[in-house]
Amino acid sequence: MSDLPTTLSPERLAELAAQGRAQAGRSPFVNPDTVAQLKELLRERGETWAASILMRDLSRRSLLFPHLPWLKDGEMETLVLANKAEWEQLVSAAGGDAR
Repeated sequence: MSDLPTTLSPERLAELAAQGRAQAGRSPFVNPDTVAQLKELLRERGETWAASILMRDLSRRSLLFPHLPWLKDGEMETLVLANKAEWEQLVSAAGGDAR
């Protein structure tokens, strides 16, 4: 597990948060694929990483799943988008193609 903070700029994090809220707002239902991605991300990247992406404390727990942090609308999507953005940033810095 990697609990390293994000390498994304605060400006990029704000853009991703807006995109995450927009994605979440498109449907009244939670996307199960996004939930699965989030669980994997939290397991692999850790809550310290997630807190650095969301720029807030994640000590409050989910009532339904106490082993997971409580997330606001759009934050699940934001974390998935941030992971993808960091991967693209890493590939780009290595001179590769992020496909």
